[in-house]
Amino acid sequence: MLSSISIRNYAIIAAADISFLPQLNAIIGETGAGKSILMGALGLALGKRADSHVLMDKDQKCVIEAHLEIAPYQLSSYFEAHDLDYHDSTIIRREITPNGKSRAFINDLPVTLETLRGLTAQLIDIHAQQETRDLEDDTFFIRVLDKLAGNESLLKEYQSTYKRYKTLQSEIARFKENAAQFAKEYDFVKFQFDELQQIPLSEELWSEMEDEIGLLQNAEAIQSGLGHVHEILENAPVNISDLLSEAGKTLQSIASFHPDIAHAKDLLEDIRLQLRETDRQLQHLQNNTMGDEGRLQELSEIQSSVNRLMQKHHLGSMKELIDLYRSLEKKLASFSFSDEKVAALEAELKVCREQLIQDAGKIQQNRRSASEPFARDITTLLKDMGMPYATVSFDFVGLSEPDRNGMDSVTFLFAPNKGSQLKSLDEVGSGGERSRLMLAIKSLIARQMALPTLIFDEIDTGISGEVAKKVGELLKQIAHHHQVITITHLPQIAASAGKHFLVYKNHESAQSVTHIEALDRNSAVTEIAKMLSGDNPSAAAMENARLLMEG
Repeated sequence: MLSSISIRNYAIIAAADISFLPQLNAIIGETGAGKSILMGALGLALGKRADSHVLMDKDQKCVIEAHLEIAPYQLSSYFEAHDLDYHDSTIIRREITPNGKSRAFINDLPVTLETLRGLTAQLIDIHAQQETRDLEDDTFFIRVLDKLAGNESLLKEYQSTYKRYKTLQSEIARFKENAAQFAKEYDFVKFQFDELQQIPLSEELWSEMEDEIGLLQNAEAIQSGLGHVHEILENAPVNISDLLSEAGKTLQSIASFHPDIAHAKDLLEDIRLQLRETDRQLQHLQNNTMGDEGRLQELSEIQSSVNRLMQKHHLGSMKELIDLYRSLEKKLASFSFSDEKVAALEAELKVCREQLIQDAGKIQQNRRSASEPFARDITTLLKDMGMPYATVSFDFVGLSEPDRNGMDSVTFLFAPNKGSQLKSLDEVGSGGERSRLMLAIKSLIARQMALPTLIFDEIDTGISGEVAKKVGELLKQIAHHHQVITITHLPQIAASAGKHFLVYKNHESAQSVTHIEALDRNSAVTEIAKMLSGDNPSAAAMENARLLMEG
């Protein structure tokens, strides 16, 4: 329940403090006095967006603070889920700074507008005059019927499945599109892949092959050079090995005279042995280095193919060529994988669709079951509000494909007069009839949802006289179970309230300022009398106002 609201520096309201009763509260005042501005401030408190244009004093911030009594409504889980401090008397606050920055608070903790709206939507419902357009929106009645039918949990499961269903459709379409595109490229990719398979795709093998080509190309020069070295080492007129051996013998003969001489003799012997081993290895290499034109041609052709492919693909190394091969291999694999993936996705899509059809059937059955008593209740309330011959009905049409709300569309049909044909609301219904229709629907929804507070902004559009009195009586009945705040121009509706607030403008200062004043009973009688007969009400008007309030 909304116990009070404090407004500072909003539009043409400098300051206002309003305390509401847990019954029917009426806000009255002349047209243009600022009642719609009050509704704007209430909307801000509930989480609507705003900017710095709402500031009366552009150098000061706007603050709107609402106090809510929430003990009976079991909302502690919402506070826990959003890491908020729970209090039976909860305070929500909006602040708009001169630079246009907006902040929202619940019990002094900063929150997002989404969090604020999530809380206030469970506590307060505002019906503004223009919202009768909702009656032409078929999804509005789907939402209403789902609330009345208790479809919330079933619909939540359905919509979760539906979300997966739409995701699967998108994935399948994407895979098929990719597969179609790849099919155009497949032959070319496969040709490139097959080309690369014909060469040794190994950095180690490529290095060994390059070394082997170098040997084969230079076999004759290698053999000649190695033979010449052998001649020098073994067959020269002065043999190096013999000279080293002789030098060693000389050192051996005098080695006992100094230890360094013995060491030098050992070094010479090591050198002689190393020369012999080197000569042996070179002879072996010479004997095994043979020219092979066939092998050289074979390797040269492979080398030429590799170099051609590197040039073709603008690559500079065997590693880059290997990376290209793996990329093409992966692309080819993905093509065959797409077929398997699409088949798996289509199988899951079929299961999802079957589940959607099953759940949609239950949802539709519940809606149909709820629609008949709901239509009867609406008709009863319309009769109470001066429309004795009005009838309403719901037309259900099955859909071939699931949508977010199920597999049926719902059209609300209305016949306001005796003998008139049931038609959709875009074809029938005056402003006054629509206002009463919306009031009837909102009152029935409120009973089902147990909303603490209902706010009606000019629900009296297009009605007067006895009908207005019946609307006032209905609002009073609703107020037995809910707090009701109504903005009205009609004395019959205002007289039904237990608490009255007068909105008026003061033009004495440089800027017009809206004031909101709580009225006692005598003041309320006077203002209602003014609504009946003008600014200077007669004694008869005063008596009539008094009788209306006693009602």
